[in-house]
Amino acid sequence: MREMKRRILFGSLRRCKSRAVVSVLAIALGASLIVAAVNLRGSIRGKLAEELRNYGANLLLVPETGPFLRETDLLILEDKRVKDRLIGYVPFLHRVASIQGKDTVIAGTGLVAIKKLSPWWQVDGRWPQGKNEALAGFNVASKLGLRVGDSVTVSHAKSRLTFSIAGIVRTGGAEEHQLFVDLEKLQLLTGLPGLLSSVLVSSRAENGLDQTVAFLQREWRGAEVRTLLQVARAEEAVLSRLQLFLTLIGLLVLFASGLSVFATMATAALERKVEMALMRALGAEKKEIAWIFASEAAAIGGIGGLLGSVLGLIFAQVIGLSVFRALVLPSAMSLPTGIAIGLGIALLASLSVVRKSATIAPAVILKGE
Repeated sequence: MREMKRRILFGSLRRCKSRAVVSVLAIALGASLIVAAVNLRGSIRGKLAEELRNYGANLLLVPETGPFLRETDLLILEDKRVKDRLIGYVPFLHRVASIQGKDTVIAGTGLVAIKKLSPWWQVDGRWPQGKNEALAGFNVASKLGLRVGDSVTVSHAKSRLTFSIAGIVRTGGAEEHQLFVDLEKLQLLTGLPGLLSSVLVSSRAENGLDQTVAFLQREWRGAEVRTLLQVARAEEAVLSRLQLFLTLIGLLVLFASGLSVFATMATAALERKVEMALMRALGAEKKEIAWIFASEAAAIGGIGGLLGSVLGLIFAQVIGLSVFRALVLPSAMSLPTGIAIGLGIALLASLSVVRKSATIAPAVILKGE
């Protein structure tokens, strides 16, 4: 009986070869998109978050009660519990000083760190390389008539320091109204050693922005943690929409694949109802009839899933190279995912056909009614 069932199974697949091939290809297409999504999800999210990081920090630390933060508290950002979630951070001290008799906002900061954190800043000239060099905002340079290479004297109370303008920065924001100098130099000029006005922090959104905020609120006493919604919400929204898009496309394709398998199995059952009725009349049990159709569906789903796994890996590499110019590391879940999807869709789509075929009435069918 087992040998006969195998012959019936393979004979059936040969007779409906064209329909089976269409169903296999349909399942392969659906499975390939899901497998590609599995492989791309981690790479795309990481790459997208990295690109969004180019548009600045997403957290701002400011004094909660007093006028300043303590520079020594920056060690909290080096804590291993949060350090792995951070791209970087930049401390700031903002003071108003006099340049050419005009009040100007001076921002003392880590000029090397801010270059890393805000690579999108457009600098005419170059970034400062020494503590005696400064970066002038575009509006400040226009108001004071400053050019790259000019020297500028900054006065605060009875103290004075001279800086050389290394570059002029354009951001389209408040940075254009400031003069950026070395943090230690401004602390010396204003007599505020070890004090800060704020700290900009860049945290990886995909690793839990909320966790970073909670940690800083708990550990940094006297600091208020604010989320810079423009960047943080952009990250979360784009990453969430990307995941939703991949999921919806996969579901639609799998639904179409299921319809194809259902049509194939229903047609096969209709064409072979006399054969199935004869088997039942000769003593075959209902589960044996169901086994034949379920095996056909499983064969279609398994082959389609396997083919979809291979195609999904190829699709992932094509998308990775063409869109992100980077190879996508294959996921260990690619093959299991593809085969599981293929088998699941094929068996689910053919479930009603299997049930109906197992309950046929041999007498009615053989009489031709």
